[in-house]
Amino acid sequence: MNVLVWHGWLLEGAGSNVYTARIAEVYRRLGHDVTLVCQEPHPERFPWIDAWGHAAPAGVELEERRPPTGTAGRCTVLRPRIGSLLPVFVIDEYEGFPEVKRFVDCTDDELDVYLRSNVEALVAVAEWRRPDVVIAGHALPGPVVSRRALGDGFVAKIHGSDLEYAVREQRRCRDLAGEGLDGARAVAGASSDVLRRCEELVPESIGRTLVVPPGVDLTAFRPRPRSDALAAAAGLVEGDPARGSGRHARVDDAVRNALEAGEGAELDRLARTYDQTVPDLDAPRRLRDLAAFEGPTVGYLGKFIPQKGVHHLIAALALLGERAPRVLLIGFGLWREWLAALVGALDRGDIDAVRWWEEATGENLGLDDEAIDGARGLASRTTFTGRLDHRFAPAAVAALDVLVVPSILAEAFGMVAIEGAATGALPLVARHSGLAEVASTLEARAGRPGMFSFEPGFGAPRRIADAIDRLIAMPPEERIDLREAIASVSRREWTWDRTAERLLHAARGSPRDH
Repeated sequence: MNVLVWHGWLLEGAGSNVYTARIAEVYRRLGHDVTLVCQEPHPERFPWIDAWGHAAPAGVELEERRPPTGTAGRCTVLRPRIGSLLPVFVIDEYEGFPEVKRFVDCTDDELDVYLRSNVEALVAVAEWRRPDVVIAGHALPGPVVSRRALGDGFVAKIHGSDLEYAVREQRRCRDLAGEGLDGARAVAGASSDVLRRCEELVPESIGRTLVVPPGVDLTAFRPRPRSDALAAAAGLVEGDPARGSGRHARVDDAVRNALEAGEGAELDRLARTYDQTVPDLDAPRRLRDLAAFEGPTVGYLGKFIPQKGVHHLIAALALLGERAPRVLLIGFGLWREWLAALVGALDRGDIDAVRWWEEATGENLGLDDEAIDGARGLASRTTFTGRLDHRFAPAAVAALDVLVVPSILAEAFGMVAIEGAATGALPLVARHSGLAEVASTLEARAGRPGMFSFEPGFGAPRRIADAIDRLIAMPPEERIDLREAIASVSRREWTWDRTAERLLHAARGSPRDH
């Protein structure tokens, strides 16, 4: 079967990127011919991609083919030629695109050019290899691009960022989402919550929705001894030549200077002085230093943007004071240096600097002067690594006792929570949106109501602190049993094979409400 998957961005980093990569990999392994249309600049890094090239109105041009591997299926990645502008939901840096703008900030002409370029490229792709099944990513732009290029009958996959950062914010985006989803055979989403929001915002999706949770790569995300896991992560990162362009430790001095001068624009600038897509230059050393520490470790894995709530986790550690465990912050994003500045201010017990940070960001950390003063030494307990993709992250996550998902904005699911659970890292997630569904499943299967979640909203840092305290204070034997239990639940409940199969079922049959 020829399976065409349209995705507007990369194959690593954000949850939708990982989702797209994993289902394409599964389809290839199952013997399908997969055409993956996206903007991944380095397809050669993925061993399951057999060929790659570009697509434009003139046709498909392949640049490279790998020798046959004996696998029944094949996967070809094609990059549409869309020009120098890449519309996104959340601003970040993208290799090969000098201009990146949010969908809601694009002019009508810019958005028209982007959509037309993708439609023309997709027409060429379909003429080159006629698809039997089409899966279009996000409420916008995948469905409208697919409908204009190929007609009705595709499966649309909602991811959440599309709804919250575009469709909810702007009527133009809502109308484009409606045009696209009106032609979908089925509208799949990772949770009942994200589909409810989709139906509320885009009524054209009503009657087509289907819950299709993501999976976990069980060969990568698995339990490991803590020291072995961190040593493995350090070794893998050390062997990556790309980290040479990553964040250098000297940026820390520049961050401190910017904080002391109250220059927020300088913190923004510093985040653009190195490659955000690779690990920090000294990440291997930091991971090995953490391996030498024998106490409990909590962590975060994901993007560094305000909506992900990482500052609430940092504030929670400040509230714990000397009782705070070590924290491993794995991620990337243009808010990195704001987080580094916050850690630095708390590390020095600098009340004025923390208050400036709150005023400059508009974020209330819920810390009184005494808590700030009691946070001294926080930097010595905090480890940043930069971005660790799925080559490196599973080993690092396996070293965590608790994985915190403190998102402020609604999430479609919270895939990172089940990935962490598969390694035995106890999840601690905000009890809202799709995250609440993940927490409820894990809590019910483990027989621990409320154990893996906290109430969001005002006062969240204190509730995160209390929950961390509760989880790491468990007797070691009890925590080991609980880690084994949630790892078992994750392995049983969420697999990529099941995800891929359900999407194909939706593409070939009638949508069913779940």
